[in-house]
Amino acid sequence: MEKKRFWLSTITAWLLFVGIDFLFHASILQNIWKEITAAKPLEELALLIPVGYTGFLLLTILIGYLFVNIYKEKLQLKEVVKFGIIFGGLYSLSSFLGSFSFINIPIFFLTLINIVNFIEIFGVVIVYNNLLYGNRFRRKTGIIISVFIILLIFGIIIQNI
Repeated sequence: MEKKRFWLSTITAWLLFVGIDFLFHASILQNIWKEITAAKPLEELALLIPVGYTGFLLLTILIGYLFVNIYKEKLQLKEVVKFGIIFGGLYSLSSFLGSFSFINIPIFFLTLINIVNFIEIFGVVIVYNNLLYGNRFRRKTGIIISVFIILLIFGIIIQNI
């Protein structure tokens, strides 16, 4: 695995992660966030967005590191789905239980947050499988970046409805 391909795949996977997060948390679920008393004030949350996105980048790197060290070639869809379900499920469940133990958030909302986490992680796994191995790297990267842009556009539209 060449390092340049890994890091370009990581940045692309991270952009998809950020796009999904923006669509859900800043747009679709924005009204629910306003009702959560355990969350920081919206002004402070806005200033801390780069911290959260840095955390997403670290998680994306971890997923990529595990992926390339476990799998040496492109997987069949069944195996990608299996890895995504196992990693995404374990991460989301551990996050749910950890958050539940100390944050005063209704279980329904905590469940939504972790479903979004699962979707984000699953997306990252799909990106890594498609970009790390095989051909048409530029084309596939362009498609994923286009999806990122579309997610942002939909998110902005939803915010302004």
